[in-house]
Formats: sequence, C-alpha cells, structure tokens
Amino acid sequence: MTALLLLLPALALLLLAACWWGSDIILHPPKMLPNVVFPEQFGLPHEKISFRTDDGLTLRGWIIPASFPTPRSLFLCHGWGDNKGDILRRFHFLADRYNLFCFDSRGHGESDGTFTTIGHLEAVDFEAALRFLKEARPAWVERLGLIGLSMGAAMGIHGMARHPEFRCAVLESPFRSVERVVHQFSATHYHLPYFPFTWLTLRILRLRLGADPEPTSPIYHIAGASGRPLLFIAGELDALMPLSEVQALHAAARDPKSLWVVPGAGHGACQETAGDEYARRIREFFDAHL
Repeated sequence: MTALLLLLPALALLLLAACWWGSDIILHPPKMLPNVVFPEQFGLPHEKISFRTDDGLTLRGWIIPASFPTPRSLFLCHGWGDNKGDILRRFHFLADRYNLFCFDSRGHGESDGTFTTIGHLEAVDFEAALRFLKEARPAWVERLGLIGLSMGAAMGIHGMARHPEFRCAVLESPFRSVERVVHQFSATHYHLPYFPFTWLTLRILRLRLGADPEPTSPIYHIAGASGRPLLFIAGELDALMPLSEVQALHAAARDPKSLWVVPGAGHGACQETAGDEYARRIREFFDAHL
C-alpha cells in the first residue's frame, strides 16, 4: 500500500506531462508543410499582400486576379499544418475564371505567430483577411465564394455565419467540434482513450489559451452559414475527419446543400483520389452558384 501511495503522485505527474505534450501538438502541428509552392510556378500574375490582425499579428498572402476581368472571386482557407501554397496547388486551375485570395493563417507559412488553435484564434485571422479584401478589392466581395479544407473549412463555416457576403462554399473534410477532433486525433495516432487523456489535454489547452475553443466549432455555426449553396466533400476512408462527422454537419445545414463522398479517399487526399472528377465538380459548383 505504501509503495502504491508513493507511485500515485509519479503517475499523476506522468499523466500531466503527457497531456501537456498533447496540447503542445495541437498548438504546434508536428508536420508543418514548408511554403514551396508559389503563383509563378503556374504562370499566375499576383500581388503579395500583408495585413494585421486585431491581436497584432502580420499575416501574408496573395491576390491573384482571374485571366480576364471579373468580380467572381474565391476566398481560400488552408488546413492545419498547411499553407497558402498548398491550397493554391490544389485550386490554381480555377484562376482561369475566378479571382483567388489566399493567405497563411497564424503560425503557418509566411505569417506571424508561434502556434495554431484549430479555429479559435483563426477566426480572428479570417476577420482580418476579409476586412483587408474588402478594402483592397471591394469589387471582389460582390460575388464571393469560399473554399475551405479541414481546419480551413471550420474557419469558413464560422466566418460565413457572420458574413452574408459569401454566396456559396466548398467545404472539404470539416470537423464537427474541437473536442471531437482532438479525441479523434488522439485515438487515431496514439490509440488513447478519451478519459483521462483527451479530457485532460483539452483542459490544459483551455488553460494555455485562456479561453475555450469549443464554441468556435462548426456544429454551432453551420445553421448560420447555410441557406446558401454548400458542397461538402468527404473522404470515405478519412480516419481524422471520419465520414460520420461530415455527414453530421451536412445534416445540420439548411438547404441548398450537397455531399460528395470520394470512394477510397483518406484525409486531404480527395483531389488525388478523385482525379479529373474533382476539378470538374468544383468548377460546376461555382459556375452554377457564383
């Protein structure tokens, strides 16, 4: 019994250290993509931009005009650990008919910031980016659509609920809630149960942020973001954002809406798996609604 009593504090400290490390993974993605993709690689004329957030960070991005004058424009939001170059790599084919606005969220790519919050403080980035676009290219906001991937889709849902300027959106692999996606990540990558590991990790995360990130979760804002055409895309074999999560968001959204499940696709691999059909569906969606 004495040995057990001596062991308990050591186990508690070990658990605390493990969950602190878990919160650090959330704040500092372990696989940050380097920014190695640029508009020049696709022959796209562009303007380098920077703007400030309300909490004092400088974010950086690109304004890429379409190949002919048009107000039809797309606001692109990248995923956790990705950057503006990665999302441009995926959607540069749209620059022949749409203006593209790309930016790095805090702690990603060329933007300032030392950590990311899976949507909580990224909502501040979204507001700053849209404010900049309205000031720099007001005509682009007249016919504005959105593309969001993973964390970027979560940002987009939260942002669209506050801004009726967005006419439609493509939302690929959005998560339902911060709590659920942290649990899913822990279970998928480390095979850890919700209690005590995810439970304690989330509480440490709130302590470190000084706020609860859960209220920015898409499930609380999807009703306000919908009522405009939404195309949800999900990978059939996505282990990080399971199909059931995207289906739940799709079910909670108001019409008009559609859901495309890409057979055999994992997380972030819908485009690669679907091939030419991916570009065709994206084009058809925005041609119809933007």
